[in-house]
Amino acid sequence: MDDAWNWATDVVLGVTGPLVPSKGETYKPFDYLVSDIARRSGPDELPDLVWDEALRVVDNSRRSLVAMVARSAGQLDVAKNALVPLVQADDQEALNILGALEVSEKNWEDARRYFARASKLGDSTGTHNLGVLCALKDDLHGAREWYTLAIERGELQSVGALGVVYERLGNRDKAVELWKRGTEAGDPGSAFHYAEWLRAKWQSDESIEALKVAADGEIPFATLSYAGVLLRKKDHETANAYVAKAYSEAVKQGTLGDPLGSLMAGVTAYSFGNVDLGRKWWERARNNGCEIDWALFEAPVDFPGLRHLAVSWETLDKVGEEQVRLLMQTLWAGDCLDCGYPLGGGVPALYVDDMRTHADAKIFHFGLCRFPHWNDSASISIAKDVGISWKSASAPVVIGKDASHVIPALFVNPSFEEAQFVMNDDQTWQATSQYGPHSVLSSALDLRPLWSGFPSKNVDSSALAFVGEEEVAVAALHQVWSAPATREFLTLVGQSGGVLLVLSSALGPEDVYTMEALADVLQSWDAMVRWVPLRREIANNAT
Repeated sequence: MDDAWNWATDVVLGVTGPLVPSKGETYKPFDYLVSDIARRSGPDELPDLVWDEALRVVDNSRRSLVAMVARSAGQLDVAKNALVPLVQADDQEALNILGALEVSEKNWEDARRYFARASKLGDSTGTHNLGVLCALKDDLHGAREWYTLAIERGELQSVGALGVVYERLGNRDKAVELWKRGTEAGDPGSAFHYAEWLRAKWQSDESIEALKVAADGEIPFATLSYAGVLLRKKDHETANAYVAKAYSEAVKQGTLGDPLGSLMAGVTAYSFGNVDLGRKWWERARNNGCEIDWALFEAPVDFPGLRHLAVSWETLDKVGEEQVRLLMQTLWAGDCLDCGYPLGGGVPALYVDDMRTHADAKIFHFGLCRFPHWNDSASISIAKDVGISWKSASAPVVIGKDASHVIPALFVNPSFEEAQFVMNDDQTWQATSQYGPHSVLSSALDLRPLWSGFPSKNVDSSALAFVGEEEVAVAALHQVWSAPATREFLTLVGQSGGVLLVLSSALGPEDVYTMEALADVLQSWDAMVRWVPLRREIANNAT
Protein backbone atom coordinates (compact mmCIF):
# COMPACT_ATOMS: atom_id res chain seq x y z
CA MET A 1 0.00 0.00 0.00
CA ASP A 2 2.85 2.38 0.77
CA ASP A 3 4.40 1.75 -2.64
CA ALA A 4 1.06 2.34 -4.32
CA TRP A 5 0.54 5.59 -2.41
CA ASN A 6 4.01 6.84 -3.26
CA TRP A 7 3.43 6.08 -6.95
CA ALA A 8 0.00 7.78 -7.02
CA THR A 9 1.28 10.99 -5.40
CA ASP A 10 4.57 11.17 -7.35
CA VAL A 11 5.00 13.48 -10.36
CA VAL A 12 4.42 11.72 -13.70
CA LEU A 13 6.05 13.02 -16.92
CA GLY A 14 7.16 16.12 -15.06
CA VAL A 15 3.59 17.41 -14.71
CA THR A 16 1.65 16.07 -11.74
CA GLY A 17 0.64 12.92 -9.94
CA PRO A 18 -2.69 11.05 -10.26
CA LEU A 19 -3.44 12.25 -6.70
CA VAL A 20 -2.84 15.87 -5.71
CA PRO A 21 -3.00 17.58 -2.28
CA SER A 22 -6.40 18.88 -1.19
CA LYS A 23 -7.78 20.45 2.00
CA GLY A 24 -5.99 19.62 5.19
CA GLU A 25 -4.04 16.39 4.85
CA THR A 26 -6.33 14.87 2.23
CA TYR A 27 -5.77 14.16 -1.46
CA LYS A 28 -7.99 14.31 -4.50
CA PRO A 29 -7.71 13.00 -8.09
CA PHE A 30 -6.07 15.31 -10.57
CA ASP A 31 -8.87 17.24 -12.38
CA TYR A 32 -8.03 15.83 -15.82
CA LEU A 33 -8.62 12.26 -14.61
CA VAL A 34 -12.08 13.18 -13.36
CA SER A 35 -13.06 15.03 -16.53
CA ASP A 36 -11.66 12.25 -18.73
CA ILE A 37 -13.74 9.63 -16.94
CA ALA A 38 -16.78 11.93 -17.18
CA ARG A 39 -16.33 12.16 -20.97
CA ARG A 40 -15.93 8.41 -21.45
CA SER A 41 -18.69 7.16 -19.14
CA GLY A 42 -22.27 7.86 -18.19
CA PRO A 43 -24.08 8.27 -14.86
CA ASP A 44 -25.72 4.86 -15.33
CA GLU A 45 -22.27 3.26 -14.92
CA LEU A 46 -21.81 4.54 -11.36
CA PRO A 47 -21.94 1.81 -8.67
CA ASP A 48 -24.44 2.04 -5.80
CA LEU A 49 -21.76 2.95 -3.26
CA VAL A 50 -21.09 6.20 -5.17
CA TRP A 51 -24.75 7.19 -4.94
CA ASP A 52 -24.83 6.37 -1.24
CA GLU A 53 -21.74 8.50 -0.66
CA ALA A 54 -23.14 11.34 -2.77
CA LEU A 55 -26.28 11.47 -0.64
CA ARG A 56 -24.14 11.43 2.52
CA VAL A 57 -21.84 14.31 1.65
CA VAL A 58 -23.88 16.57 -0.66
CA ASP A 59 -24.85 20.00 0.61
CA ASN A 60 -28.09 21.80 -0.22
CA SER A 61 -26.51 23.89 -2.98
CA ARG A 62 -25.86 20.75 -5.05
CA ARG A 63 -28.82 18.52 -4.17
CA SER A 64 -30.77 19.47 -7.32
CA LEU A 65 -27.72 18.64 -9.44
CA VAL A 66 -27.36 15.21 -7.81
CA ALA A 67 -31.07 14.61 -8.34
CA MET A 68 -30.87 15.46 -12.07
CA VAL A 69 -27.83 13.22 -12.62
CA ALA A 70 -29.49 10.42 -10.67
CA ARG A 71 -32.61 10.81 -12.81
CA SER A 72 -30.54 10.49 -15.99
CA ALA A 73 -29.03 7.28 -14.57
CA GLY A 74 -32.47 5.83 -13.79
CA GLN A 75 -31.80 6.09 -10.03
CA LEU A 76 -35.16 7.64 -9.20
CA ASP A 77 -35.09 6.75 -5.50
CA VAL A 78 -31.69 8.43 -5.15
CA ALA A 79 -33.01 11.49 -6.99
CA LYS A 80 -36.02 11.76 -4.68
CA ASN A 81 -33.94 11.27 -1.53
CA ALA A 82 -31.54 14.00 -2.64
CA LEU A 83 -34.44 16.45 -2.91
CA VAL A 84 -36.16 15.71 0.41
CA PRO A 85 -34.39 18.40 2.50
CA LEU A 86 -34.99 21.01 -0.21
CA VAL A 87 -38.67 20.11 -0.55
CA GLN A 88 -39.10 20.31 3.20
CA ALA A 89 -37.70 23.85 2.99
CA ASP A 90 -40.19 24.76 0.19
CA ASP A 91 -37.49 25.12 -2.46
CA GLN A 92 -39.51 25.81 -5.62
CA GLU A 93 -37.04 24.28 -8.08
CA ALA A 94 -36.85 21.10 -6.00
CA LEU A 95 -40.65 20.88 -5.83
CA ASN A 96 -40.85 21.01 -9.63
CA ILE A 97 -38.08 18.46 -10.11
CA LEU A 98 -39.70 16.08 -7.63
CA GLY A 99 -43.05 16.58 -9.32
CA ALA A 100 -41.47 15.74 -12.68
CA LEU A 101 -39.99 12.56 -11.19
CA GLU A 102 -43.45 11.52 -10.02
CA VAL A 103 -44.84 12.23 -13.50
CA SER A 104 -42.22 9.91 -15.04
CA GLU A 105 -43.60 7.15 -12.80
CA LYS A 106 -47.23 8.18 -13.53
CA ASN A 107 -47.80 9.10 -9.88
CA TRP A 108 -50.19 11.85 -10.94
CA GLU A 109 -51.58 12.81 -7.55
CA ASP A 110 -48.15 13.09 -5.91
CA ALA A 111 -46.94 15.17 -8.85
CA ARG A 112 -49.97 17.44 -8.61
CA ARG A 113 -49.33 17.98 -4.91
CA TYR A 114 -45.71 19.11 -5.45
CA PHE A 115 -46.59 21.36 -8.41
CA ALA A 116 -49.49 22.90 -6.50
CA ARG A 117 -47.22 23.61 -3.57
CA ALA A 118 -44.74 25.38 -5.84
CA SER A 119 -47.55 27.30 -7.54
CA LYS A 120 -48.99 28.39 -4.19
CA LEU A 121 -45.58 29.87 -3.40
CA GLY A 122 -45.95 31.99 -6.55
CA ASP A 123 -43.74 29.88 -8.81
CA SER A 124 -44.80 30.24 -12.48
CA THR A 125 -43.12 26.97 -13.51
CA GLY A 126 -45.18 25.04 -10.95
CA THR A 127 -48.31 26.73 -12.30
CA HIS A 128 -47.35 25.77 -15.84
CA ASN A 129 -46.73 22.17 -14.76
CA LEU A 130 -50.23 21.98 -13.30
CA GLY A 131 -51.47 22.90 -16.77
CA VAL A 132 -49.33 20.16 -18.27
CA LEU A 133 -50.84 17.61 -15.86
CA CYS A 134 -54.38 18.66 -16.80
CA ALA A 135 -53.55 18.44 -20.51
CA LEU A 136 -52.08 14.94 -20.05
CA LYS A 137 -55.37 13.86 -18.42
CA ASP A 138 -57.46 15.58 -21.17
CA ASP A 139 -58.80 18.17 -18.70
CA LEU A 140 -58.54 20.96 -21.27
CA HIS A 141 -60.54 23.52 -19.31
CA GLY A 142 -58.33 22.99 -16.26
CA ALA A 143 -55.22 23.25 -18.44
CA ARG A 144 -56.51 26.52 -19.90
CA GLU A 145 -56.96 28.02 -16.44
CA TRP A 146 -53.51 27.02 -15.18
CA TYR A 147 -51.70 28.09 -18.37
CA THR A 148 -53.51 31.46 -18.28
CA LEU A 149 -52.41 32.02 -14.69
CA ALA A 150 -48.84 30.95 -15.55
CA ILE A 151 -48.75 33.51 -18.39
CA GLU A 152 -49.94 36.22 -15.97
CA ARG A 153 -47.01 35.24 -13.75
CA GLY A 154 -44.58 35.63 -16.66
CA GLU A 155 -44.19 32.03 -17.84
CA LEU A 156 -43.46 32.42 -21.57
CA GLN A 157 -43.57 28.71 -22.43
CA SER A 158 -47.21 28.60 -21.35
CA VAL A 159 -48.21 30.76 -24.34
CA GLY A 160 -47.56 28.05 -26.90
CA ALA A 161 -49.05 25.38 -24.64
CA LEU A 162 -52.22 27.43 -24.18
CA GLY A 163 -52.45 27.73 -27.97
CA VAL A 164 -52.39 23.94 -28.25
CA VAL A 165 -55.21 23.73 -25.69
CA TYR A 166 -57.34 26.18 -27.69
CA GLU A 167 -56.62 24.19 -30.85
CA ARG A 168 -57.80 21.00 -29.14
CA LEU A 169 -60.89 22.87 -27.96
CA GLY A 170 -61.65 23.75 -31.58
CA ASN A 171 -60.72 27.44 -31.45
CA ARG A 172 -57.98 27.52 -34.10
CA ASP A 173 -58.09 31.32 -34.50
CA LYS A 174 -57.31 31.85 -30.81
CA ALA A 175 -54.55 29.24 -31.00
CA VAL A 176 -52.89 30.99 -33.94
CA GLU A 177 -53.22 34.34 -32.20
CA LEU A 178 -51.38 32.96 -29.16
CA TRP A 179 -48.68 31.27 -31.25
CA LYS A 180 -48.02 34.48 -33.17
CA ARG A 181 -47.84 36.42 -29.90
CA GLY A 182 -45.48 33.86 -28.36
CA THR A 183 -43.27 33.81 -31.46
CA GLU A 184 -42.90 37.59 -31.36
CA ALA A 185 -41.91 37.27 -27.68
CA GLY A 186 -39.30 34.62 -28.52
CA ASP A 187 -41.04 31.49 -27.21
CA PRO A 188 -39.64 28.46 -29.14
CA GLY A 189 -42.76 26.34 -28.48
CA SER A 190 -45.09 28.97 -29.87
CA ALA A 191 -42.79 29.53 -32.83
CA PHE A 192 -42.74 25.83 -33.67
CA HIS A 193 -46.54 25.58 -33.81
CA TYR A 194 -46.84 28.91 -35.64
CA ALA A 195 -44.31 27.77 -38.24
CA GLU A 196 -46.32 24.59 -38.87
CA TRP A 197 -49.52 26.62 -39.29
CA LEU A 198 -47.85 29.06 -41.68
CA ARG A 199 -46.38 26.20 -43.72
CA ALA A 200 -49.84 24.63 -44.05
CA LYS A 201 -51.05 27.99 -45.40
CA TRP A 202 -48.21 28.01 -47.96
CA GLN A 203 -46.68 31.09 -46.33
CA SER A 204 -43.13 29.87 -46.75
CA ASP A 205 -41.02 32.92 -45.82
CA GLU A 206 -42.98 33.66 -42.64
CA SER A 207 -42.89 29.97 -41.73
CA ILE A 208 -39.11 29.87 -42.05
CA GLU A 209 -38.73 32.96 -39.86
CA ALA A 210 -40.87 31.37 -37.15
CA LEU A 211 -39.04 28.06 -37.48
CA LYS A 212 -35.72 29.84 -36.85
CA VAL A 213 -37.08 31.15 -33.52
CA ALA A 214 -37.96 27.58 -32.57
CA ALA A 215 -34.62 26.28 -33.86
CA ASP A 216 -32.68 28.78 -31.76
CA GLY A 217 -34.49 27.52 -28.66
CA GLU A 218 -34.30 24.07 -27.13
CA ILE A 219 -36.46 22.10 -29.57
CA PRO A 220 -34.20 19.61 -31.43
CA PHE A 221 -37.03 18.69 -33.82
CA ALA A 222 -37.26 22.32 -34.98
CA THR A 223 -33.48 22.78 -35.05
CA LEU A 224 -33.01 19.75 -37.31
CA SER A 225 -35.87 20.85 -39.57
CA TYR A 226 -34.35 24.32 -39.86
CA ALA A 227 -31.04 22.73 -40.87
CA GLY A 228 -32.95 21.11 -43.74
CA VAL A 229 -34.32 24.53 -44.77
CA LEU A 230 -30.76 25.86 -44.87
CA LEU A 231 -29.70 22.94 -47.05
CA ARG A 232 -32.46 23.79 -49.51
CA LYS A 233 -31.11 27.35 -49.52
CA LYS A 234 -27.63 25.94 -50.30
CA ASP A 235 -26.20 27.25 -47.01
CA HIS A 236 -24.64 23.95 -46.05
CA GLU A 237 -22.11 25.34 -43.54
CA THR A 238 -24.80 26.94 -41.37
CA ALA A 239 -26.95 23.85 -41.86
CA ASN A 240 -24.16 21.68 -40.43
CA ALA A 241 -23.94 23.98 -37.41
CA TYR A 242 -27.67 23.55 -36.75
CA VAL A 243 -27.40 19.78 -37.15
CA ALA A 244 -24.68 19.81 -34.48
CA LYS A 245 -26.85 22.03 -32.28
CA ALA A 246 -29.85 19.72 -32.72
CA TYR A 247 -27.80 16.69 -31.72
CA SER A 248 -26.16 18.43 -28.76
CA GLU A 249 -29.50 19.63 -27.38
CA ALA A 250 -31.17 16.26 -27.98
CA VAL A 251 -28.32 14.44 -26.20
CA LYS A 252 -28.55 16.81 -23.24
CA GLN A 253 -32.30 16.31 -22.94
CA GLY A 254 -32.07 12.56 -23.53
CA THR A 255 -29.32 12.19 -20.93
CA LEU A 256 -31.57 13.91 -18.40
CA GLY A 257 -34.28 11.35 -19.06
CA ASP A 258 -36.45 13.17 -21.62
CA PRO A 259 -37.74 10.49 -24.03
CA LEU A 260 -38.28 12.98 -26.87
CA GLY A 261 -34.68 14.13 -26.49
CA SER A 262 -33.52 10.52 -26.84
CA LEU A 263 -35.79 10.08 -29.86
CA MET A 264 -34.33 13.10 -31.66
CA ALA A 265 -30.76 12.18 -30.69
CA GLY A 266 -31.42 8.89 -32.47
CA VAL A 267 -32.93 10.58 -35.52
CA THR A 268 -29.95 12.93 -35.80
CA ALA A 269 -27.47 10.07 -35.40
CA TYR A 270 -29.26 8.15 -38.15
CA SER A 271 -29.26 11.22 -40.38
CA PHE A 272 -25.46 11.38 -40.37
CA GLY A 273 -25.07 7.61 -40.73
CA ASN A 274 -24.20 6.41 -37.21
CA VAL A 275 -26.68 3.54 -37.07
CA ASP A 276 -25.35 1.97 -33.86
CA LEU A 277 -25.59 5.29 -31.99
CA GLY A 278 -29.09 5.86 -33.39
CA ARG A 279 -30.23 2.46 -32.12
CA LYS A 280 -28.78 3.21 -28.70
CA TRP A 281 -30.76 6.44 -28.38
CA TRP A 282 -33.98 4.92 -29.67
CA GLU A 283 -33.69 2.08 -27.19
CA ARG A 284 -33.26 4.65 -24.42
CA ALA A 285 -36.32 6.53 -25.71
CA ARG A 286 -38.41 3.34 -25.60
CA ASN A 287 -37.20 2.52 -22.09
CA ASN A 288 -38.41 5.97 -21.02
CA GLY A 289 -41.88 5.35 -22.44
CA CYS A 290 -41.57 6.93 -25.89
CA GLU A 291 -43.60 5.35 -28.68
CA ILE A 292 -41.54 5.69 -31.86
CA ASP A 293 -43.60 6.14 -35.02
CA TRP A 294 -40.92 4.76 -37.33
CA ALA A 295 -39.13 1.47 -37.95
CA LEU A 296 -35.56 1.02 -39.15
CA PHE A 297 -34.87 -1.59 -41.86
CA GLU A 298 -31.44 -2.97 -42.63
CA ALA A 299 -30.52 -5.04 -45.68
CA PRO A 300 -27.67 -7.58 -45.90
CA VAL A 301 -24.34 -6.18 -47.04
CA ASP A 302 -24.37 -8.06 -50.37
CA PHE A 303 -27.89 -6.92 -51.37
CA PRO A 304 -28.36 -4.29 -54.09
CA GLY A 305 -30.05 -0.99 -53.32
CA LEU A 306 -30.37 0.71 -49.94
CA ARG A 307 -28.60 -0.66 -46.87
CA HIS A 308 -30.89 1.18 -44.42
CA LEU A 309 -34.31 2.80 -44.60
CA ALA A 310 -36.55 4.54 -42.04
CA VAL A 311 -40.24 3.67 -42.59
CA SER A 312 -43.41 4.77 -40.81
CA TRP A 313 -45.41 2.09 -39.01
CA GLU A 314 -48.43 3.05 -41.12
CA THR A 315 -46.45 2.26 -44.29
CA LEU A 316 -45.34 -1.04 -42.80
CA ASP A 317 -48.93 -1.93 -41.84
CA LYS A 318 -50.15 -1.15 -45.37
CA VAL A 319 -47.52 -2.94 -47.44
CA GLY A 320 -45.83 -5.45 -45.11
CA GLU A 321 -42.17 -6.13 -44.35
CA GLU A 322 -41.54 -8.20 -47.50
CA GLN A 323 -42.60 -5.36 -49.80
CA VAL A 324 -40.53 -2.81 -47.86
CA ARG A 325 -37.44 -4.97 -48.32
CA LEU A 326 -38.25 -5.44 -52.01
CA LEU A 327 -38.62 -1.67 -52.38
CA MET A 328 -35.19 -1.18 -50.79
CA GLN A 329 -33.71 -3.22 -53.66
CA THR A 330 -35.10 -0.71 -56.19
CA LEU A 331 -33.69 2.41 -54.47
CA TRP A 332 -30.15 3.74 -54.14
CA ALA A 333 -28.68 6.51 -51.97
CA GLY A 334 -28.49 9.26 -54.57
CA ASP A 335 -29.55 12.82 -53.74
CA CYS A 336 -32.27 13.98 -51.35
CA LEU A 337 -35.33 14.96 -53.38
CA ASP A 338 -35.90 18.06 -51.24
CA CYS A 339 -32.53 19.74 -50.77
CA GLY A 340 -30.59 18.07 -53.58
CA TYR A 341 -27.56 17.22 -51.42
CA PRO A 342 -26.27 13.61 -51.41
CA LEU A 343 -27.90 11.17 -49.00
CA GLY A 344 -24.46 9.65 -48.47
CA GLY A 345 -24.18 7.09 -45.71
CA GLY A 346 -27.13 8.45 -43.73
CA VAL A 347 -30.37 6.56 -43.17
CA PRO A 348 -32.94 7.99 -45.63
CA ALA A 349 -36.61 8.49 -44.75
CA LEU A 350 -39.32 6.93 -46.95
CA TYR A 351 -42.15 9.32 -47.82
CA VAL A 352 -45.09 7.83 -49.73
CA ASP A 353 -47.81 9.75 -51.60
CA ASP A 354 -50.89 7.53 -51.98
CA MET A 355 -52.59 8.00 -55.39
CA ARG A 356 -55.18 5.25 -54.71
CA THR A 357 -54.19 2.88 -57.57
CA HIS A 358 -50.50 3.46 -57.04
CA ALA A 359 -48.25 5.26 -54.55
CA ASP A 360 -45.07 7.19 -55.25
CA ALA A 361 -42.28 6.24 -52.82
CA LYS A 362 -39.40 8.70 -52.44
CA ILE A 363 -36.42 9.05 -50.12
CA PHE A 364 -35.18 12.14 -48.27
CA HIS A 365 -32.74 13.16 -45.56
CA PHE A 366 -34.20 11.75 -42.32
CA GLY A 367 -35.33 14.58 -40.04
CA LEU A 368 -33.64 17.38 -41.97
CA CYS A 369 -35.95 17.28 -45.00
CA ARG A 370 -38.70 14.74 -44.28
CA PHE A 371 -39.84 12.23 -41.70
CA PRO A 372 -41.12 8.79 -42.75
CA HIS A 373 -44.80 9.07 -43.65
CA TRP A 374 -47.62 7.55 -45.70
CA ASN A 375 -49.56 10.50 -47.09
CA ASP A 376 -53.09 9.50 -48.11
CA SER A 377 -54.55 13.02 -47.99
CA ALA A 378 -55.74 14.88 -51.05
CA SER A 379 -52.83 17.30 -50.59
CA ILE A 380 -49.58 16.07 -52.11
CA SER A 381 -46.40 17.45 -50.58
CA ILE A 382 -44.31 18.55 -53.55
CA ALA A 383 -40.59 17.93 -53.41
CA LYS A 384 -38.23 20.55 -54.69
CA ASP A 385 -37.37 19.97 -58.34
CA VAL A 386 -33.79 18.80 -57.81
CA GLY A 387 -33.94 16.08 -60.46
CA ILE A 388 -33.91 12.31 -60.20
CA SER A 389 -30.49 10.65 -60.24
CA TRP A 390 -30.08 8.08 -63.00
CA LYS A 391 -27.37 5.94 -64.54
CA SER A 392 -26.84 4.51 -68.01
CA ALA A 393 -24.53 2.38 -70.13
CA SER A 394 -24.45 1.21 -73.74
CA ALA A 395 -23.45 -2.29 -74.84
CA PRO A 396 -24.27 -4.84 -77.54
CA VAL A 397 -26.58 -7.69 -76.52
CA VAL A 398 -26.44 -11.16 -78.04
CA ILE A 399 -29.83 -12.80 -78.66
CA GLY A 400 -30.90 -16.08 -80.12
CA LYS A 401 -29.97 -19.61 -79.14
CA ASP A 402 -26.99 -19.69 -81.48
CA ALA A 403 -25.74 -16.30 -80.28
CA SER A 404 -25.54 -15.16 -83.89
CA HIS A 405 -27.68 -12.05 -83.61
CA VAL A 406 -26.28 -8.93 -81.93
CA ILE A 407 -28.34 -5.80 -81.23
CA PRO A 408 -27.39 -2.50 -79.54
CA ALA A 409 -28.85 -1.84 -76.09
CA LEU A 410 -29.10 1.22 -73.88
CA PHE A 411 -29.20 0.18 -70.19
CA VAL A 412 -30.79 2.74 -67.86
CA ASN A 413 -31.63 2.92 -64.18
CA PRO A 414 -34.04 5.86 -64.48
CA SER A 415 -34.30 6.61 -60.76
CA PHE A 416 -32.10 6.08 -57.72
CA GLU A 417 -34.44 7.89 -55.30
CA GLU A 418 -37.99 7.09 -56.44
CA ALA A 419 -40.02 3.90 -56.83
CA GLN A 420 -43.66 2.83 -56.58
CA PHE A 421 -46.17 0.69 -54.80
CA VAL A 422 -48.95 -0.51 -57.11
CA MET A 423 -52.37 -1.79 -56.02
CA ASN A 424 -53.07 -5.42 -56.87
CA ASP A 425 -56.51 -6.79 -57.74
CA ASP A 426 -56.81 -8.14 -54.19
CA GLN A 427 -56.25 -4.59 -52.81
CA THR A 428 -52.74 -5.33 -51.59
CA TRP A 429 -49.69 -3.22 -52.37
CA GLN A 430 -46.81 -4.48 -54.53
CA ALA A 431 -43.39 -2.80 -54.64
CA THR A 432 -41.89 -2.06 -58.02
CA SER A 433 -39.30 0.26 -59.52
CA GLN A 434 -40.29 3.51 -61.20
CA TYR A 435 -40.57 1.82 -64.64
CA GLY A 436 -40.81 -1.72 -63.25
CA PRO A 437 -43.47 -4.40 -63.72
CA HIS A 438 -47.04 -3.06 -63.33
CA SER A 439 -45.82 0.51 -62.79
CA VAL A 440 -47.76 3.40 -64.28
CA LEU A 441 -44.80 4.57 -66.37
CA SER A 442 -44.03 1.12 -67.79
CA SER A 443 -47.52 1.00 -69.27
CA ALA A 444 -47.27 4.52 -70.65
CA LEU A 445 -43.95 3.67 -72.34
CA ASP A 446 -45.22 0.29 -73.61
CA LEU A 447 -42.53 -1.65 -71.76
CA ARG A 448 -42.61 -5.42 -71.30
CA PRO A 449 -40.80 -7.67 -68.84
CA LEU A 450 -37.60 -9.03 -70.32
CA TRP A 451 -38.41 -12.53 -69.14
CA SER A 452 -41.37 -12.56 -71.58
CA GLY A 453 -38.94 -12.32 -74.51
CA PHE A 454 -37.33 -9.65 -76.67
CA PRO A 455 -39.76 -7.15 -78.18
CA SER A 456 -40.40 -6.71 -81.87
CA LYS A 457 -38.90 -3.74 -83.74
CA ASN A 458 -41.98 -1.55 -83.66
CA VAL A 459 -41.90 1.93 -85.18
CA ASP A 460 -44.24 3.90 -82.88
CA SER A 461 -43.27 7.46 -81.97
CA SER A 462 -43.66 7.34 -78.16
CA ALA A 463 -39.88 6.94 -77.90
CA LEU A 464 -37.08 7.78 -80.34
CA ALA A 465 -33.39 7.02 -80.43
CA PHE A 466 -30.66 9.51 -81.40
CA VAL A 467 -26.96 9.19 -82.05
CA GLY A 468 -24.23 11.79 -81.74
CA GLU A 469 -20.50 11.83 -81.64
CA GLU A 470 -19.57 9.06 -79.17
CA GLU A 471 -23.08 9.11 -77.63
CA VAL A 472 -26.45 7.39 -77.95
CA ALA A 473 -29.69 8.71 -76.46
CA VAL A 474 -33.37 7.85 -76.09
CA ALA A 475 -36.14 10.43 -75.65
CA ALA A 476 -39.32 9.10 -74.03
CA LEU A 477 -42.12 10.57 -71.87
CA HIS A 478 -40.38 13.93 -71.45
CA GLN A 479 -37.21 12.13 -70.40
CA VAL A 480 -33.91 11.90 -72.26
CA TRP A 481 -31.41 9.21 -71.30
CA SER A 482 -28.00 9.04 -72.91
CA ALA A 483 -24.76 7.10 -72.57
CA PRO A 484 -21.28 7.19 -74.08
CA ALA A 485 -20.94 4.85 -77.08
CA THR A 486 -18.10 3.48 -79.18
CA ARG A 487 -17.91 3.99 -82.93
CA GLU A 488 -18.67 0.29 -83.41
CA PHE A 489 -21.76 0.55 -81.23
CA LEU A 490 -23.06 3.58 -83.16
CA THR A 491 -22.56 1.73 -86.42
CA LEU A 492 -24.58 -1.16 -85.00
CA VAL A 493 -27.36 1.28 -84.03
CA GLY A 494 -27.53 2.53 -87.64
CA GLN A 495 -27.54 -1.00 -89.05
CA SER A 496 -30.25 -2.13 -86.59
CA GLY A 497 -32.37 1.01 -87.05
CA GLY A 498 -32.66 1.63 -83.32
CA VAL A 499 -31.72 0.37 -79.85
CA LEU A 500 -33.12 -1.99 -77.26
CA LEU A 501 -34.04 0.13 -74.21
CA VAL A 502 -33.47 -1.81 -70.97
CA LEU A 503 -34.82 -0.17 -67.80
CA SER A 504 -33.87 -1.73 -64.46
CA SER A 505 -33.16 -0.62 -60.91
CA ALA A 506 -30.32 -3.19 -60.77
CA LEU A 507 -28.00 -0.75 -62.53
CA GLY A 508 -26.27 0.69 -59.47
CA PRO A 509 -24.27 3.90 -59.10
CA GLU A 510 -20.92 2.27 -60.01
CA ASP A 511 -18.78 4.22 -62.45
CA VAL A 512 -17.79 1.30 -64.70
CA TYR A 513 -19.99 -1.53 -65.97
CA THR A 514 -18.54 -4.82 -67.15
CA MET A 515 -20.33 -7.13 -69.56
CA GLU A 516 -20.88 -9.52 -66.65
CA ALA A 517 -22.55 -6.77 -64.61
CA LEU A 518 -24.83 -5.83 -67.49
CA ALA A 519 -25.70 -9.51 -67.97
CA ASP A 520 -26.86 -9.51 -64.33
CA VAL A 521 -29.01 -6.45 -65.07
CA LEU A 522 -30.72 -8.37 -67.89
CA GLN A 523 -31.59 -11.10 -65.41
CA SER A 524 -32.99 -8.76 -62.72
CA TRP A 525 -36.62 -9.20 -61.73
CA ASP A 526 -37.65 -5.68 -62.76
CA ALA A 527 -35.83 -5.51 -66.13
CA MET A 528 -38.29 -3.95 -68.60
CA VAL A 529 -37.59 -3.53 -72.33
CA ARG A 530 -38.88 -2.12 -75.59
CA TRP A 531 -37.46 -1.43 -78.99
CA VAL A 532 -36.78 2.23 -79.72
CA PRO A 533 -36.46 3.14 -83.42
CA LEU A 534 -33.76 5.51 -84.59
CA ARG A 535 -35.16 8.83 -85.78
CA ARG A 536 -35.89 8.36 -89.47
CA GLU A 537 -33.59 10.98 -91.04
CA ILE A 538 -30.74 9.83 -88.79
CA ALA A 539 -31.39 6.21 -89.73
CA ASN A 540 -31.21 7.09 -93.45
CA ASN A 541 -27.93 8.95 -92.99
CA ALA A 542 -26.51 6.07 -90.98
CA THR A 543 -27.50 3.62 -93.74
